[in-house]
Amino acid sequence: MVTSTPKFCSACGGRLAVVREEGRTRRRCRRCGFTVYGNPVPTAVALIMRGGRVLLTRRARPPYAGTWDVPGGFLEAGEHPEACLRRELREELGMRVRQARLLDFALDRYGPKGFPLLTLVYRVTPAPGRLTPGDDVSEARWFPRKAIPYHAIAFRGLRRLLRRRISGR
Repeated sequence: MVTSTPKFCSACGGRLAVVREEGRTRRRCRRCGFTVYGNPVPTAVALIMRGGRVLLTRRARPPYAGTWDVPGGFLEAGEHPEACLRRELREELGMRVRQARLLDFALDRYGPKGFPLLTLVYRVTPAPGRLTPGDDVSEARWFPRKAIPYHAIAFRGLRRLLRRRISGR
């Protein structure tokens, strides 16, 4: 797993040292002075609700394999977040999107010691069609609003956002 604590500089290969800068702990190269800021990696995910139910997917791969999540994934370089969302829904569920509206964002980490994430959450209306889970998803299930397994949702920030948005708070 890739973690947020690199040991070597991506610019010159020199060893990184821990420094305090602007009130934050960062890593700086002893050789060339390059600073690693630990910027978040962008993701786009879908909150899909239908008839009082919410669609969750079970993660088939680490991190958090076996836990519940909402469908979505990482943006590619130069890819618009909504295009990423549409691509990921096709790959993970064979789903086409009728409508997508940016709803909110969540801050998380990709695993317990993983790199930081900035997750853009879209409210999605799917086009008609059958769900066909891809290799990243071991199961897709519609949960009644009052039976969502919040304790088993992979990412803490996303879990809080879903609880707030689905309960209407």
